[in-house]
This record gives sequence, structure tokens and C-alpha cells, in this order.
Amino acid sequence: MRTSERSFEEAFHFNVTTAFLLTRFCAPLLAESGAGAIVNISSRAGSMVQPGFAAYGTAKAALSFLTRNLASEFAPKVRVNAIEVGSVATSALDYVASDENIRNEMIANTPMRRLGEVEDVAACVLYLASAAGSWVTGKVFQVDGGIEHPQLTIPTTPL
Repeated sequence: MRTSERSFEEAFHFNVTTAFLLTRFCAPLLAESGAGAIVNISSRAGSMVQPGFAAYGTAKAALSFLTRNLASEFAPKVRVNAIEVGSVATSALDYVASDENIRNEMIANTPMRRLGEVEDVAACVLYLASAAGSWVTGKVFQVDGGIEHPQLTIPTTPL
């Protein structure tokens, strides 16, 4: 538990407060147009317990819960959903996935036996934002290759 108070607050601000403020700004405009969809990008870290993820995981859990709350507030004119994303091959994952051993461990611990691609997430966003998802609100989709536990154990120092 070496996360500073400042780091904890920054994680919450970046992942929850910014989504809240953007939604507060956009939702009235979407409602005026008659219909709209908001899709928040959360993380599987928000629904799994994992050492070393107290700040990030808590912030993403809050974003997923915020999504559900706002959906009930804005329905039926604006739909609000979220996607809890697993490990996707982007520059954000480079800090761990660039190590071949770690990358192989993550792949081995993913039922689909690969890291996600940006297109995997985009397909879900497209569904949720399109008419195909017109009866879906307040849901948190998991686009994660089937993981049910953390793919990687990050070493932490016990208290």
C-alpha cells in the first residue's frame, strides 16, 4: 500500500471526474437531439481484486458504477454504458507487455490466448453507440478475452 494520497486522487480524477464532467456537458445536448449514447471506457481492473491496483482499480470500479447511475438518470433519451477492457495491445501496455516473459504469461492466462486489439473494443463501442444497442443502457460490458482473474501478478511489498 505504497500509493500516495495524491496518486490515489489523481487516478480518481483522471478516470471518474473527467468522465462525469464530460457527461454533464454532453448529456443535455444529446437529449435535445432526441437520443444519444455515451460509452465510458472502464477496465477489468475495476472488477477484480489485484495487489498494487488500489488506486486504478477503485477508480475504474467507480467509473463503472457512475455509468449505471447516470443511465437511470438520463433514460430514455440518452443511453449510458461502459466497457471494462482487458489487456489491449496499445502503447499503454508497453511498460509490461514489452517484456516477452510477462507478455507470454498474460497471453497464457487469457482464455482467448491473445491480447486484445483496439478493434475488439471498437466493435463493442460501435454496437453500444448504434441503433443495434438502442435497448441497452446501464450495462458494463466486459471485452477482455474471457479473463476471470488477473492475468499477471505484480509484486508488491507486504505491510
